[in-house]
Amino acid sequence: MLLMESLTPFSEIARLLIDLGMNNSSVGKVALSAAAISNMVGLLLFLVMVPLSFPSWVLGVALLVQMLFFILIVFAVVRPILFIIIKRKREGMPINDKYIYWFLVLVCLTCIYWNAMGQFPALGAFFLGIAIPNGPPIGSALVDRLESFNFGIILPLFMTACMIRTDLSVWKDILTFNISNDEKLAVVSLVLLIFFLKFLDRDTFSILVLSILLNSLFLTVAIRFLYDPSKQFMCYQKRSLTLVCIHRPDHISSMINLLEASYQSEESLLTCYVLHLVELQGQDVPTLISHKVQKLGVGTGTEEYSENVILSFEHFNRYVSSSISIDAFTCKAKSTHMQDDICWLALYKAVTLIILPFHRTWSLDRTSIVSDSEMIRFANFNVLKQAPCSVGILIERHIVNKTQESQQNLKVCVIFVGGKDYMEALAFARRMARQENVTLTVLCLVAAGKSKGWYQMLDTGELRELILSNDPGNPEEEISTIYLEEKIVDGAATSMLLRSMASDYDLFIVGRTCGENHAATRGTESWCEFDELGVIGDF
Repeated sequence: MLLMESLTPFSEIARLLIDLGMNNSSVGKVALSAAAISNMVGLLLFLVMVPLSFPSWVLGVALLVQMLFFILIVFAVVRPILFIIIKRKREGMPINDKYIYWFLVLVCLTCIYWNAMGQFPALGAFFLGIAIPNGPPIGSALVDRLESFNFGIILPLFMTACMIRTDLSVWKDILTFNISNDEKLAVVSLVLLIFFLKFLDRDTFSILVLSILLNSLFLTVAIRFLYDPSKQFMCYQKRSLTLVCIHRPDHISSMINLLEASYQSEESLLTCYVLHLVELQGQDVPTLISHKVQKLGVGTGTEEYSENVILSFEHFNRYVSSSISIDAFTCKAKSTHMQDDICWLALYKAVTLIILPFHRTWSLDRTSIVSDSEMIRFANFNVLKQAPCSVGILIERHIVNKTQESQQNLKVCVIFVGGKDYMEALAFARRMARQENVTLTVLCLVAAGKSKGWYQMLDTGELRELILSNDPGNPEEEISTIYLEEKIVDGAATSMLLRSMASDYDLFIVGRTCGENHAATRGTESWCEFDELGVIGDF
């Protein structure tokens, strides 16, 4: 029992952390690392202690040779064959079903082999699972084919069989429902096997199963009550770095264009961290790779896509190498927990701004929607809630012509309504205005016929420098920012004004919130389709 406890915690802890939403947290990563070490130690103990338990050393050595022979075949023959299958697969196509069927046959054969040795049959599948290349295409294909069947049919039947043999009388049905969510499935299966071998009586078996059940239930409830993942990202330091997030290939060019427009000068360097986000498939362990430390190897299409992201930003880095520094990362995580890695990296690297891609993309003529990812939108929402710094969402509605971009100025407009978010948007835009080819326009929306409040007085102080720099008495070449002011009655007037000037600028920068009952958004709050953008951003 002690040996099996040391062999199974990794899969149990990984599943428990996923259910609790902690697999991407710092606590979860430490727990997974400790569980992996526990697995390795338990595996070594198993290979040494089981043969020594035989009365004859000859039989023990023979069993050890059989187990080592199996492990050698799995890692020296089966694993290379799987990599060959992956290389021969057409890019973008799923794995052929015949390979899945052959693999299921191989799982059955390994269980038969270990059962013939007189060992726990599931250990054969355990070693075979370690040899499978994680993630797509094989790992994710096996999960897609087998997960619903195992958790929907096999697991309830197995737990029902366990509970039938426990002496719990009228509580049988309730405990069967609860134990099906238990994370110690492998331990329960071993206890049932020992019970079948007559090494445990019914009372001892019932006590073991019930103790596993109660331990899992109380532990899960306690962790959910005590652990708040958002608190680890709270930070109040001043920093000057940027984190760019990439989900799909069409996000690369727009992010590079924005960085190129916002980098400053040789005297003021811009450091940018690029995080490529990949949905975790076919495995439970999240991965964060720094490409300054670890290079991508040969494997799946995901690695090839990551390499394209890295090469694109490295090319951009060489193009403006004197003024920008690029550090690339790849994050493989569940779609529901990507925000944890984004916020953790932002906190660890002390960045001042996170730039996220918008979840929706349009065609070149802007008449149809090309993609609409709820996964990306969910991640953006959670980053806004947990981020330790400012967050920007980049929406690309058209492609900038490269020849025109090199010859003409980039026209940037800041819609300024007032409040902290709009002050941050103004600060980012003023950094862009330091570029020679960037023309910045600040459009301040003022409520018609209304006295200035406290926040409006602060905003006026922030804008005073812009107004002075726009004085007609200044030489034309010294006027770097254009200041405009419009009096607005309600949100409908704001919408009409922004629509009329939509084609006059290459980039609009707006804040998310502007306070309650502001004239610029009055009467249009309920029309907002994308809450993460705010009312003005939704316009």
